[in-house]
Amino acid sequence: MIYRTILCFVLLYAPPLCAQYERVEQIVRLPTGFATEMVLVPTGSFDRGMEGEAFDEQPVRRIHLDAYLIDKYEVTVAQWGEYQKDTGVQIPEWVLQNTTARQVHPITLVTWYDAQDFCQWAGKRLPTEAEWERAARCDDGRKYPWGDGLDSYRANYFQSNDPFERGLGAILSTNPVGFFDGTYREGTLATGRVYSYQTRDGSSPFGVHDMVGNVFEWTNDWYNPSYYVHGPDTNPQGPREGVVKAVRGGSYGVDASHVRPTYRARDAPDFKGPDVGFRCASSVQAGTAVQHRSWGTVKRAPQAARGEADYE
Repeated sequence: MIYRTILCFVLLYAPPLCAQYERVEQIVRLPTGFATEMVLVPTGSFDRGMEGEAFDEQPVRRIHLDAYLIDKYEVTVAQWGEYQKDTGVQIPEWVLQNTTARQVHPITLVTWYDAQDFCQWAGKRLPTEAEWERAARCDDGRKYPWGDGLDSYRANYFQSNDPFERGLGAILSTNPVGFFDGTYREGTLATGRVYSYQTRDGSSPFGVHDMVGNVFEWTNDWYNPSYYVHGPDTNPQGPREGVVKAVRGGSYGVDASHVRPTYRARDAPDFKGPDVGFRCASSVQAGTAVQHRSWGTVKRAPQAARGEADYE
């Protein structure tokens, strides 16, 4: 009887698996010195996919991933401006996006090739589909970054009634990255309308923001509807070839059914859309902070991520 009582107490009061993860954030600077924030996702396994949803999200399989870093936020207009200034590359739609108000909004209207080139310039890379999904869902099978129920105060999607939809009428808009962080927000929209809005924290347990809604995000992988059936269980990199690339996360322009982290959208790599952006990732190199050290040790004494050491 005593044993059963103790067991029940543990089951009832032990924190969820993902609640046990501490956030390890690192500053990784672009070649121009512009600071970006990345979050460490430690070595581990998660159940990829979702039963009862689209056929290409199944079967659900346990996937193991080595440790990696992923951008805390989507790549912004300001970051893209640093890239253009340093390389001379410029997208035709830059003038439309390069406004004072949009510097902290995600860059959009970029192809997969554009996103890949930016990440390579930054000393990073695009995340794989599996890396993207684990960063969004953690390891406990949750449906959304914050839990199991959709919450319109945690993400920007069509008819979520957030300020960037209400303020612009029929013209929907992205939100500043990290807007849904649990704080009370006040500001002025492009229309001149002043808003006040109480957000709830929409980040994942790893501390990654805007993983659903706002903009779809390019991943590194070619899309194949049957890849979950035949792909490897360890560090899957996607099919070797394909016609379209996998994009994830939903956007401000799609309804609630498309803003699940497991939902697999796809676009041709030369496609560019007003609701498609990206974030970068980085492999953790041998000899850096997470090698042969505990999670708690990494939290107490983080070391420089690749690309940071040149800038004090």
